[in-house]
Amino acid sequence: MPTPRVAIIGLASSLFVACGGESGNAHTGPTNGVTPPPGAVAEFTVSPIAIDSFALITPLGNLNPPGHTLPTDHAYYYVVDFDKRPITRDTLVRAVYAPATGTIAHMMQPVGTDWKITFRVTNDFWYYVDHVVPVPGLALGMVVRAGDVIGKTNPGGAIDLGAFDYRVNHTGFVNPRRYSESTLHVVTPWKYFVEPVRSQLYAKQRRHPAADPDARIDFGIAGRLVGDWFHESVPNTSEAMGPAGWPKSVAFVYDYYDPTKVRIAIGGTIAPPGVWGIPDDAPRPGEVTVAHGKVAYRLMYTESTTVQYGLMLVQMLADDRIRIQVLVGSQARDAEFDGGAQVYLR
Repeated sequence: MPTPRVAIIGLASSLFVACGGESGNAHTGPTNGVTPPPGAVAEFTVSPIAIDSFALITPLGNLNPPGHTLPTDHAYYYVVDFDKRPITRDTLVRAVYAPATGTIAHMMQPVGTDWKITFRVTNDFWYYVDHVVPVPGLALGMVVRAGDVIGKTNPGGAIDLGAFDYRVNHTGFVNPRRYSESTLHVVTPWKYFVEPVRSQLYAKQRRHPAADPDARIDFGIAGRLVGDWFHESVPNTSEAMGPAGWPKSVAFVYDYYDPTKVRIAIGGTIAPPGVWGIPDDAPRPGEVTVAHGKVAYRLMYTESTTVQYGLMLVQMLADDRIRIQVLVGSQARDAEFDGGAQVYLR
């Protein structure tokens, strides 16, 4: 849900920009005087939307370019089951509850009416709920208790739930300077729910039954094609995560529903935004190195194994540099680079 937002109240924005590759539990983002509530625990006890009033949830890692060219660092509550046909529209407004006790640390409003609200639960654990129409009176520094109503959904609307824990570090963000702190320390929120809520949520998750229920988003491997790439014009900062970077990103990752399936997400610039699959016999991005030279990927519609959208040419020029070109509409199996090729970096 990539609507640009303008900060209204809350922490200085640098809390949510890259931490420059720091490791361990230390975090340097300003707290603006916001402290966690005494005795609060890094766990969720209440579903933000009542269990019996929504259709499904998703894991981390949704792809929806250009706003989500990179796998999302948050999960979704959907009130409608979009896998069923015909889709039944829903216009109900639902209460949104605080899943954990926390101090309001940040509030942001998009162009419309809903807000993103971030809570500090402990020194290390934070969470946010997005696309909420807040109740009157919510303000920076206010302590909200688990189960309190913090707002409502838009009519028939979905909400986002994200969580990050500074005790958790990941290895698959090859260039940490590109990412916000909340992404670098992302955690799957479902693991933090207490039982029986956790099991009730997992039962509603849109995830292949054979897959690990807790998805990941840090797929990068140094020296391999797999993971996130950024156009050479994008500064080597967390600006890559913002609107300026969205259309200039490319991701070679895995499907959030079935992680055995490779997905190539294109934000724009080299081709119109989209998410594509590749044939089963094509080289896996996790195996492609400089030594492979040029690789030609037939970009397939994700709902099909036979319909080809176009042809992608990609070559690792160095461990942290690729050239890439998309021939939209081409049904060829191979081609050569021409003047349309562009360079992307880690």
